[in-house]
Amino acid sequence: MESPKYHLGDQVIPSRGLPRPGTCDAVVEVAGRDSVGAAVTLAREGRISRVLPTLAYTGTEYGDLDSLRRNVERLVGLLKNEGVAVEEPVVLGSPSWWRATVGRVNSVLSRRYGPWHICLGCHMYLHALRIPLCRRLEINTLVAGERLGHAGREKVNQGPEAVAAYARVAEAFGVRLELPILGLDDEEEMASLVGEWREGVEQPSCVLSGNYLDREGGVSLDRERLRTYLDEYLVPVTVRILSEIMERGEADYQALVWEVMDNLPAG
Repeated sequence: MESPKYHLGDQVIPSRGLPRPGTCDAVVEVAGRDSVGAAVTLAREGRISRVLPTLAYTGTEYGDLDSLRRNVERLVGLLKNEGVAVEEPVVLGSPSWWRATVGRVNSVLSRRYGPWHICLGCHMYLHALRIPLCRRLEINTLVAGERLGHAGREKVNQGPEAVAAYARVAEAFGVRLELPILGLDDEEEMASLVGEWREGVEQPSCVLSGNYLDREGGVSLDRERLRTYLDEYLVPVTVRILSEIMERGEADYQALVWEVMDNLPAG
């Protein structure tokens, strides 16, 4: 008999091989240095004992994709030193979700809210993608490496408004987005968590990286438009998609996007 399947958009994960519900303390997002550092921080605080690492893709990645496997291995080694067990990693992805909410409507969203919506929408997707897995496995903690400070550089997808929106969506489904290094902006402190590992290296790159920057690398950010984007569009559409996935195991992403956009205030 065919084993049951766990459906999430384009990705089908065999239930066989997943940990039993209720056996893990947290789902850990694994990408680059900061996500690993976040998990190590929780381990040193004694708040986790067994975790499930997850890798997520959007369809925009390029470069050293094998670095993700190596970063899971780093996570295993660092957490082992803290007495924390690590399950086999799970890979999640739904490029059609990303396309419907971010790519297909880019021209409309850019005119209404500004170009920075792309990275905000992408980060929301990367967090939200893990929520059905958390619920299936009865895990109420999702660990991520978001940081407000980056040595003076501003990342709109990791600003206070964005981080609050990500957490709000997770909370709507009974999941706590745990951000243990949110206020960390010190390279020595980061090195104490993960060793000599420079920011931005040993992880895949994104073809859209820096899309909202000017030629000098600056950001001209209208925070009011950013907040409006989150409240009018990104939070509602993500909640609608997750609700459909929870209820039916799948979602018609594009139909839900049009539904939310049809109800936007005039302007």
